[in-house]
Amino acid sequence: MPWDPESGLTFGEYMRDKGIQVRPSGWTWATRDQVVEDSRTRKTVRDQAGHEVTERTDERGRDHRDVHIHLR
Repeated sequence: MPWDPESGLTFGEYMRDKGIQVRPSGWTWATRDQVVEDSRTRKTVRDQAGHEVTERTDERGRDHRDVHIHLR
């Protein structure tokens, strides 16, 4: 039976009564990134889609961010 706004229940109460699985910490869209390279002046991270982000410091102390997008 679909949720009826006039039933007196909120939508959340309706879903809880149906026994829908809910994670206590909530859902997240965060990806699990892998550190490919990590040194004092350079760090490369690869995400789930294969994209790589390199953060590096050059010899003058300036910070740079290079992004390599993996096209399939």
